[in-house]
Amino acid sequence: MKKETPISLRHLRRITAILFLCPISLSSIQASAASDQSDVSSASVRQEQTSGILRAEKINPTTVDVLFANQQRMTIDFYGENIFRVFQDNSGGIIRDPKAKPEAQILVDQPRRKVSGLSVDEKDGYITLTTAQVRIELNKQTGLMKVFNPLTGKCVIEEIAPVVFGPKEVTVTLKENPEEYFYGGGVQNGRFSHKGKVIAIENQNSWTDGGVASPALSTGLPMVTE
Repeated sequence: MKKETPISLRHLRRITAILFLCPISLSSIQASAASDQSDVSSASVRQEQTSGILRAEKINPTTVDVLFANQQRMTIDFYGENIFRVFQDNSGGIIRDPKAKPEAQILVDQPRRKVSGLSVDEKDGYITLTTAQVRIELNKQTGLMKVFNPLTGKCVIEEIAPVVFGPKEVTVTLKENPEEYFYGGGVQNGRFSHKGKVIAIENQNSWTDGGVASPALSTGLPMVTE
């Protein structure tokens, strides 16, 4: 049986990726010790999922537009040399500031830092986005993403299955490494480390042991990695 662990925040501070994938009323991000993509369940396959990539185009100094073979689009927007946001809305919406209900300002007034030399290259079936502090590799055939620390060469985030868009949830499946531990997911009362566990990333308005409160799903889901 494949071991799966929903992941929301990794407690390290080098590269930050913010996922904003719509619809997102319920978000599940899974990390798996298995690397075989054939383990994706048939139920997930029946849902809408990303496909191979046709092209990636740099549309301004900090933003790359990715076009999939099924005509869906994904935007990768760099807020700094080591901070990027992944945005995808299959209903046709373009990248925009996160929204909250009730209304609240999610981003600080000036969230961006200087990004110099963002490059987009294509070679041997891969599209590579590079800054001084992060390298993102997109597999054109599968659409899967890997994120590297270019200073160490270490892969810090690896998708092992396409992103799946359900009617009320989005599932991102990531590879889990033995030394990784996962934190966050809103206020998970009575729990700290989520390694090896399944957690509900939803606002249950419950403050008792085992309850969940204030996950703020509409803001996107941050992952901070070494």
